[in-house]
Amino acid sequence: MKHFLYDETMLNTKARITTAKLAAISDIVAQKAQYITATGSAAPDEVTVEAGVIISVGPSIFETALTKLTAANLDTGTGFEAGSDYYIYCCDPSNGSDTLDQDEIFVISKNTTYPSGYTAENSRKVGGFHYGIVRNVNSKGNPISSAGTENGSGWEGNVYTGIVPNSVWTTKHRPKCDDPSGMVYLGNGLWGDIYLSSDNGNDGLQSKYNANPITGTEGLNWYIANEKARRVGKRLPTYAEFCQAAFGSPEGKDDNNTYAWSATGNTGRQKTGYVKNAISALNIRDLVGNVWKWLDEFCLDPTATTWAWHDVLGAGHGDAYMPSSTALRALLAGGNWSNGVRGGDRAVTCNNYPWYVGASVGVWCVCDAL
Repeated sequence: MKHFLYDETMLNTKARITTAKLAAISDIVAQKAQYITATGSAAPDEVTVEAGVIISVGPSIFETALTKLTAANLDTGTGFEAGSDYYIYCCDPSNGSDTLDQDEIFVISKNTTYPSGYTAENSRKVGGFHYGIVRNVNSKGNPISSAGTENGSGWEGNVYTGIVPNSVWTTKHRPKCDDPSGMVYLGNGLWGDIYLSSDNGNDGLQSKYNANPITGTEGLNWYIANEKARRVGKRLPTYAEFCQAAFGSPEGKDDNNTYAWSATGNTGRQKTGYVKNAISALNIRDLVGNVWKWLDEFCLDPTATTWAWHDVLGAGHGDAYMPSSTALRALLAGGNWSNGVRGGDRAVTCNNYPWYVGASVGVWCVCDAL
C-alpha cells in the first residue's frame, strides 16, 4: 500500500496516516527485525514478507501486505540456482509519482545494486537469501534421517537443495559486515560464512560457492587471515564458535569423500561446497575436511622451558617472549583433505605457530550481528 507524502487539504485518507512522520523516514520500520523469513514446504522454496512493514523508496512510502515471493518474482530467469545469492527489492512502479496510487512490487534478483527493469532511485534492497544445500534437522536443531529419526541411519546424507532458511537476512536482521551475502545466522548474535573463505580479488575474503579456499598456497598465515577478515568486517571464530557452527557435520572417512573431502588418498584442496553432504546442522559447508581452519585461540607448547625473546613475528612487528622459538601455537579446527576419520566437527590441532604458512590451512569467518 502506498502512502502519499503530502496532502495539504488533508482530504486524502491515506495521507492522514502520520504523513509528516512517514515522509521523514530514512530507515525501514518493522515490528520485528526478521520481517522476511523462508517459508513453504519442508524444503523452503519461498520467502514471506511480513505485513505492516513501512518502507521508503525514493520519495514514496509503502506499507506492506503479507507477501509471498517465489522464483516467479525473479527479474530474470525462471528458477533459483544452487550456490547463488539473491537479493530482495521493494520497487516503486509509479517512479515517485505523488498522484499515482500504485502498490509496491517486490522483485528477487542476483544483482547487488538494483533489479532488472528498475533503477537505484525507484528500488530499495530490503533483504536477501542464499539458495543451496540444507541439512534436515528436527525442532532441536539435531540432524535427522529421512525417516525423521534423530541421528538415525543415513542421517549424514539427508540433505536437500532449497532456500537456506537461516541465510535469510533483512536490513535489521543481518551481520554487521557490509555484505551479508553467503552467510547464515548461527544464533546468539552470531553469523557465519556458508563457505570457506576464498580470495575476493581485493585483498579480502569472500564466502562463495565453487571457489578455491584460500590457504598457505597464497601465503596465508594466522596474521594474514586475521587482516583479510578484518577488511571485510569479519573475524576468525573461537573454538566454541567453530564447534557451534560445525555441529552436525559428518565425520570424515579414510577411504572415500562421501561426507567430507577427507580421504587419506587425497592430495590437495577441493572447491568450496564440492561435497554435497559436507554440511553442518546450521548449513555451513566444509567445516570438516578440505582445509584446516584458523581459530582465534592460542596455547603454549607445554614441553618448552627456556624463556627468551624470539624474532619470529616478521620484520617490523616486534619479538615474542616465550619458552621456545615455536612455543606459541594457534589452534586449527576441522581437519584437512587427507585426515580421514580424524576430521570432525570438534577436531582440533594445537601444533602450529601463527606465522606458519601451510597449503592445507585455510580460514572460515564469522561476524557479530547488527
